[in-house]
Amino acid sequence: MTYILDDPRTWPAYKPLFITHDVGRRDRSTAVVGGNSPFGQRLLGIEEALELPSKLFGTALASALATIDRKHHSNALIVADVSRDNAYGEVLFETFGRRVIGLHITRNGDGTTLETRPVKGGQLPVYTIGRTYLLNLLHGELQAGLVKFADSRMMRRAFEQLVNLQTEYEDTGVVYSCPPGQHDDLGISIAMLAWAARHPHLEWRLRNLRAMLRPRRPRRDDGGWAAHT
Repeated sequence: MTYILDDPRTWPAYKPLFITHDVGRRDRSTAVVGGNSPFGQRLLGIEEALELPSKLFGTALASALATIDRKHHSNALIVADVSRDNAYGEVLFETFGRRVIGLHITRNGDGTTLETRPVKGGQLPVYTIGRTYLLNLLHGELQAGLVKFADSRMMRRAFEQLVNLQTEYEDTGVVYSCPPGQHDDLGISIAMLAWAARHPHLEWRLRNLRAMLRPRRPRRDDGGWAAHT
């Protein structure tokens, strides 16, 4: 396939690949697939945007996300909104292991504050970020022309969600909200991907992940010291 800069579907790989996952409350949960350009350019490619089946929760929702992950060779970092459901974070860790990064979306925070939540089999890293900060970060990347979108019906819907967000100016800063009857789930998933791809901890986290997942060499049994005496 010929490499086309403006079409992430033609990119041979991402460095790294992300699947970001907004967990729906009143609307559907979503997943967005993409990552950084493999050619050293400061570009973010958004390859796929999906709405997951409605009325899925817990293990069933994680299984639907795993289907998307397998399509991409089970090689993505999973960045998931765990703002309101700590139990779901544990389900995701059981499903994807140490590839999961949690995101707690609230009113404040720049996405660098890290806590580790104990889960069965390990620790789930969770970063706190303000919703406004998250959307402002994506807006800056878009304004600079650093985000490339594959063309699809769902991607156009995601872009419309971002364009239609309403802004209000309060003492604490800009507040983004959805017009009545509309949603922002796909748009938030894209903003989560932009945050994860530019995060200052990314290289450190990738090194640690590779080290943790690297197969250990079997210990050679040479009979011990006694065998040589």
